[in-house]
Amino acid sequence: MGLRQKIIDSDFYRQMVQRRATGPLRAYYDIPAADPDTPVRDVEFVALDLETTGLDPKQDEIVSIGLVIIRRLEVDFSSCQHLLVRPKKELSESSVIVHRIFDTDVEQAPDIEIALAHILPILAGRVLVAHHAPIELGFLGHACKRYFGASLQMPTVDTLVLALRDLHRQGQPMKAGALKLESLRHTHNLPPYRVHNALSDAIAASGLFLAQIAKRDPKGELELRRVLR
Repeated sequence: MGLRQKIIDSDFYRQMVQRRATGPLRAYYDIPAADPDTPVRDVEFVALDLETTGLDPKQDEIVSIGLVIIRRLEVDFSSCQHLLVRPKKELSESSVIVHRIFDTDVEQAPDIEIALAHILPILAGRVLVAHHAPIELGFLGHACKRYFGASLQMPTVDTLVLALRDLHRQGQPMKAGALKLESLRHTHNLPPYRVHNALSDAIAASGLFLAQIAKRDPKGELELRRVLR
């Protein structure tokens, strides 16, 4: 299936999902998605990362959301947001070790329904940037379907997928760990960052994305569809 057909199918599916959406998700769908033929310099992106209690959206929960908006291919640091989310179950020791968020940190935090209502207006009309985006899309989609009647459909740039395309185009072998966010940032001469913090990871992904775009087209005239997952 060609990219254009994928876009057509995605638009049709978006329309089908919109009919079932309620509340803030319905308002999200009322704002048109970005035109895939738009030059990337004219597109607004939102880099987003989640910290979760595991990898299964059906069993695990979101405990923090970090995001930052990219305008005119520049990170708008004034838009940075970091939200803690109160899960329904107590946090396990294994998840606390990874993201260092404790039960006491989230006991006064909003639940996921309120957190979604806060971030959906920010996501509306923008393009998602994430590293290994199926995690973010899976958890956000599952939560939206549970609370607002439909899944979340959003045009997405996956920095991991862009890195894979680079490796395939250059004919380079894939080394162990080469596709990790911190490894790719090092490859692009970007500074280290604090891992397993949702906002820090979102900012790190935004920096990698901009480096990947600059490598493809420094003027930003590249059409959005050329970098969508």
